[in-house]
Order: sequence, then C-alpha cells, then structure tokens
Amino acid sequence: MYSMKDIVNSLPAEKIKQDGIWTRLILRPLSFPVSWLALKMKLTPAFISYFSGILAIIGGVLFAWPSGDFCPYLPAMPYFAGIGVILLNFFSVLDCVDGNMARVSGKAGPWGGWADAVMGFIAYTSVFFSTGLYIFWKTNFWEVLVLAGLTSSANLLSRVAYQIYKNIDGEKAHGTVSFERLLAENVGITGFMMPLLLIFHFIDFLPGMWGIIFFNAAFYGGGCVITVIKLAIKAGKGATQK
Repeated sequence: MYSMKDIVNSLPAEKIKQDGIWTRLILRPLSFPVSWLALKMKLTPAFISYFSGILAIIGGVLFAWPSGDFCPYLPAMPYFAGIGVILLNFFSVLDCVDGNMARVSGKAGPWGGWADAVMGFIAYTSVFFSTGLYIFWKTNFWEVLVLAGLTSSANLLSRVAYQIYKNIDGEKAHGTVSFERLLAENVGITGFMMPLLLIFHFIDFLPGMWGIIFFNAAFYGGGCVITVIKLAIKAGKGATQK
C-alpha cells in the first residue's frame, strides 16, 4: 500500500514547474488524499480519468440547467447550477489525481496520457458551453452561445494542432507553445477560471460570468491563431530541411 508520502514524493520537479498557481497551492494538495483513498480502494488511474470526464459532463448539464424564464419546457431546479459548478471544480482535483496514481504505482504510459488528454478536452467543452447556457437562460442573449461555441472550438483546434505536431517532433512542439501552456495552466480548467465560476454563481454576479466568457474567447481565440501560426512556421522549416 502506498503512503501519502509516496504519493507526494512521486511528483517530479518538472511537473511542479508546469503547474499553475491554483494547481500548486490548492488542487495538488487536495489531490494527494484523494489519490491515497483511490489507491486504497484499488481503483486504477484510467478509471479516475474516465470518471472525471463523466463528472465534467454531468456537472456541465447541471450548471447549464435552465434557471430563467426563457425555457418553460423544463422544470426549474434552482440548486442544480450550484451542484454542477461544484462538480466541475471537483473535476479539476481529479485531473491531478489520475496522474498522481499513475506515477506512484508505476502505471504511467501513453494510453493513460491519452485518456487524461481526451477527458480534458471534454471538460473544456462542457465548461464553456454550460457557462454560455447559464448566461443565456438568465439573459436570453443567444449571441453568448455563439461566443461559447467559438471559444470551445478555438481551444480544441489549438490543442489538436499541438498534439499532432507533438507526434512529429515532441521536443520542438513543447518549446514552441511553452508560454501559452503556462498561461493556460493559470486561467483554464485547472486554473482560476473554475473557482471564479463557483464564486460568481453563489454571489449571483452575472457580469463576472460574462467576463469569463469574453476573456476566454479572446484568450483561446488569439492563442489558437498564434499557436497554429507558430507551429505552421516550425513545420515549414522542418519540411524544408528534409
């Protein structure tokens, strides 16, 4: 049986440097006891990865449940959004747990990395669309749904472009978008976006929700363009050299 100390010591220095501020101060410490409990229950890292993805979907559905007067077809469930945003924040903890478990148990591998990455894609999509719907049900501004969709698409495109390039030349790909990744770690689903969603919901601060959507639309939209251009330049130089 692995001890809490084993789990903490299994975290490499490189991983600590990659963690954002919220992850380093809050999520990672919370993930250690959850990892210990999951290992004691003989759960696998893959199970935690897939469970976290399901949790992100359920959390997104609950967070996006109609709460205004613009959807008479579904019953109003005022507590759903609160439960949903709590589940989305718990996803952020589980996103650290599967990696902790894989490292300390020696089960880290490419398939585990694949599951972790795909569940992260699902979580980003769930968060952006649910936040857009959350605002829509309260304001009836359909434009926010378009903005949420574009934000999600830009995020996915930049990540897919990076992953494809990484399969060709992992070392160069990592160096190409290292700054963008550092920013994303601090503002994304393992960054300050998730606790802000929680706070803005419970204090009923709708301008803050709008701010999250606008900020992420600008951040991931601009980041997508910059990442694709930088990777295209790298790919062009690589093709010329060969």
